[in-house]
Amino acid sequence: MYDELQKRYVKEIKTNQEQSEAIKNLTTKIHELEHSLQEQRQRIEQLERKKVSWRTSAASGKKSRIPEGEVTSHRDISEKKESCCSKYLELLLKEIKKLKKENEKLSTERRALKTELAGLDEDFFEEIEDLKHAVQESVKLNNEYEKCLKQISVIYGLPYTAHL
Repeated sequence: MYDELQKRYVKEIKTNQEQSEAIKNLTTKIHELEHSLQEQRQRIEQLERKKVSWRTSAASGKKSRIPEGEVTSHRDISEKKESCCSKYLELLLKEIKKLKKENEKLSTERRALKTELAGLDEDFFEEIEDLKHAVQESVKLNNEYEKCLKQISVIYGLPYTAHL
């Protein structure tokens, strides 16, 4: 019984450590994704500013530069980039939300395990050790009683049944 409790305690500690590591990794990943999201937002803002400046220069009659080999207009390019960036941002946001939920779930479970482990202090294990010793002594005493009962049943000629 003590060994099982000790194994459970060790298992709980390992689980707790694994969950702490997972929480740490998830938090790091969330921060990375949030940073990436912020960079992408800045990039979108820059592209939008360029888009506005291209529109104003086109409206004022100036020629806009199109890189060589490009057949599409700047508006088509910026729309493609915007849609691509917005899809990427949506994916990042979904991933961040998912990771935050998982992080929250693991944090809650970790807190619950910590409170459960808090109840398993040294006194608890000493008490378990005392109970284990008492059970061993009780088993020895029961074996002695059984021997005596067998002897008494032989002396008085009574049938001894083991299930008693």
